[in-house]
Amino acid sequence: MAKLDKKEISLFKKLIDRHTTVDGKVNQTEIAKELGLPRTTVQSRIYAVESGKYDNIEFPDFDSEEESIDEIRERAKARYRRKRSAHDAKQWFTIKLNEEIPYGILWFGDPHLDDDGANWDLVEEHVEIATQEGIYGANIGDTTNRWVGRLMTKYADQSITWSEADRLADWFMHESGVSWLVWLLGNHDLWNRGHDFYKRLGASKIPIIDWRAQFKIKHPTGKEIKIDAAHGRKGTSMYNELHGTLREAKMGDEADLYVTGHTHNYGMQHLEIASRQRVCWLLQLRGYKEMDEYALVKGFPEHRHGAAILVIIDPRKGARNIIHHCFEDVEAGAKYLKYIRKEARSALDTN
Repeated sequence: MAKLDKKEISLFKKLIDRHTTVDGKVNQTEIAKELGLPRTTVQSRIYAVESGKYDNIEFPDFDSEEESIDEIRERAKARYRRKRSAHDAKQWFTIKLNEEIPYGILWFGDPHLDDDGANWDLVEEHVEIATQEGIYGANIGDTTNRWVGRLMTKYADQSITWSEADRLADWFMHESGVSWLVWLLGNHDLWNRGHDFYKRLGASKIPIIDWRAQFKIKHPTGKEIKIDAAHGRKGTSMYNELHGTLREAKMGDEADLYVTGHTHNYGMQHLEIASRQRVCWLLQLRGYKEMDEYALVKGFPEHRHGAAILVIIDPRKGARNIIHHCFEDVEAGAKYLKYIRKEARSALDTN
């Protein structure tokens, strides 16, 4: 117990009276500030005064290993400011792309690369197309299964291990040869600390965005395209595969292209929203996972088209629309793009 003389006892009694709140609690922090003492020292002396036990035992004052409340508050404020800055920087961020003639973005639907139902022949076919000159890649999310919780038992039903799945994701991002513009993180990607895994994997080379990326692509010609891509959206309908995406196009932020994945179904629409005086494309990507047990049990018919969609963008000043066309037949789209790029390049050379 603290040893106090009469002067100290009198001082602390006055301080206790002055710093006692309406609910009867003593503000030890304020007393510590006023005296320039550690709060733990003030605490023990207040207890001694209030209990009357200040002559028998004197304990040493220990330095606290904990941060003070002020330090915790300052750290919390710094963390908030850093989080807010990072969040705001991702709102309609800009990618500058040095293309003056038509080019393509191949949007990969949910890959689920480690699933035994992943159509790897189709994945490799589309990767090869995405590595062609003038074509870039974008990943809508759910790169691997990354099972979590009770679903981890499903690893017993697939032949590819968790660590092998991570290696496949690494190959897809860095070694496939695709020039990626953006990767989204879906629900599977976020399981089992997948957020940290993919952020480290992409580092500063590729924008890795949680669930939804709204961004603009600017070109040397001055033209730009606005893209709203989300792993999934709220709103479904048995009558319209694009219901959630259409809802966003009519009620959300304006964009030229809306892309959605997650539900393993396919839909595509080019429409004019007259109330907004805007023409846009809506894409629902089916992805590469087939023979899905969940779809079988829930009675969802399996879609066979739209694993990926090639979007051809025309940044030329005289182009009628910024999006020239979208192709569910990726191979045919790549052939068409090759033709119009050759034609556009010849026109540039002539001028």
